[in-house]
Amino acid sequence: MSIERSSPIPLYFQLAGELRAAIESGAYPPGSKLPTEGELCQQYDVSRSVVRQALQSLAHDNLIETERGRGAFVLERKVPIALVQQLDPLLESMAKAGFKLTTRVLKQERIKPPAHVAEQIGENDAVFLERLRYADGVVFLVVRNFLPYSRFPDLLQSKELEDVSLYQYLAKRYNAVATTGKRQVELARINEEAIAAQLHVEMNSYVLFNREVTYDQNKHLLEYYESWHHPDRTRLTIDLHRTY
Repeated sequence: MSIERSSPIPLYFQLAGELRAAIESGAYPPGSKLPTEGELCQQYDVSRSVVRQALQSLAHDNLIETERGRGAFVLERKVPIALVQQLDPLLESMAKAGFKLTTRVLKQERIKPPAHVAEQIGENDAVFLERLRYADGVVFLVVRNFLPYSRFPDLLQSKELEDVSLYQYLAKRYNAVATTGKRQVELARINEEAIAAQLHVEMNSYVLFNREVTYDQNKHLLEYYESWHHPDRTRLTIDLHRTY
């Protein structure tokens, strides 16, 4: 296992790939501890910042869990269950269910995104939105959207995002229609005080955590987002069909 310094692929991405392959091969079984940051720096001849970005990427993929003062530990692998779901704006799906959706925009800014987000959107420059969503006036969802700044720079000045669906806005303003995507939903613990406070739950509470990458009608990336659903105010409903 080695890091190719002449490769255009970032060092942290290469290291994350090496560690991911080792975990998936069983070299690091569930519950085992990864080498320390210092040991990984020495083994791969990379800086501590590279190691930390690699571990952050693995943590966001739920392959490892880091514990302050103890290190990084391999998590049990989760069984993937593939489902097909209609890609409807939340505004429309909630209206169908009889709820009034309202939105409060908390942040609307240009940022350098975290490493795992930059991987998804393909650049280190992002439009970042953080929004609270309410069902009949009660908060049930925190959403963080990351969009490539090179594609949507004037989204930073929009004053419409509390009144319309983001998908509807992108379709109207940019002719970019959300068409396909990949969504991962799982139970996860809240490890950010800000998220816990926004949802009015305790730190380390379990919530329904969702991450998604969405593409437009031309297969160009629209956005990457992460969301946290209040555990007592959200129900996941899936329509099942069998093909004969």
